[in-house]
Amino acid sequence: MSVAHLMPRLESPLVSIVVNNYNNGLYLDDCLNALLNQTYDNIQIVVIDAFSTDNSRDILQNYSVLDTRIKLVYTEQYIKYPAITYNLGFLNCVGDYIAINDPDDISLPSRIESQINYLISHPDIGVVGCNCIEFNTRLEREVITTLDRNIWNAAPPARNPTLMFRKNILAQHGMWDWRCEYAADFEWLYRWYTNGVKFEIIDSVLLRYRSSFRTNISSKYAINQALKLSIFRTYYGIRHWSLLSPGWILKTLSTYVYVCSLSFKKILKSLRA
Repeated sequence: MSVAHLMPRLESPLVSIVVNNYNNGLYLDDCLNALLNQTYDNIQIVVIDAFSTDNSRDILQNYSVLDTRIKLVYTEQYIKYPAITYNLGFLNCVGDYIAINDPDDISLPSRIESQINYLISHPDIGVVGCNCIEFNTRLEREVITTLDRNIWNAAPPARNPTLMFRKNILAQHGMWDWRCEYAADFEWLYRWYTNGVKFEIIDSVLLRYRSSFRTNISSKYAINQALKLSIFRTYYGIRHWSLLSPGWILKTLSTYVYVCSLSFKKILKSLRA
């Protein structure tokens, strides 16, 4: 039994975990079993289902009957932008700490315990991420990074599905902005970072991150996402000059080139049709 199980509830604050699902029924068992078997058990699992057309809701209903820590939030129609469903999840969180877990990813057993202990012992830190293993049927590799390395390369300060943060930051600095469409997570995190929220990444590998075969939202709408990322990288680079490392500038320019390349290919495809 872990130390977290022996700690009084006063020292074990509730952690709400947001799982934003759409048609990930194939992976939900692995995702939810991993969360329900965390070494830190004072959790609330908020699952938002954006009107899935697969068997997701049947699976979710079964789990909610088995464990009262699961709260289901169903939309009554398909929600196009993930920002809207993430925000629905945040609004249903009861805990003072919020973690994110994508429905196709697997949190390792000590993830929540490690992250909540880090935030409790570092009151100046608002957001903590972790390292991960990227995997799929063809891939299995550890991805080790740092906050400084991510910012140098114009990546999000920490990977979205590895995050845990203090709930009061949402009130201070806002939730996802749906107008940012498929790059909303990038804009959200850099809005926090440039407003002074302190981030950190735990050295430990605490998450198995499922790498897609270009079938997820960010891949399907690649031109839209890349254009938004180009704009946000330009905006935050100008607003916050310390971000403008050579890596940041190169990544921003390469993203504009990528947008032009994708647009040109789309035009050629339409001409051939």
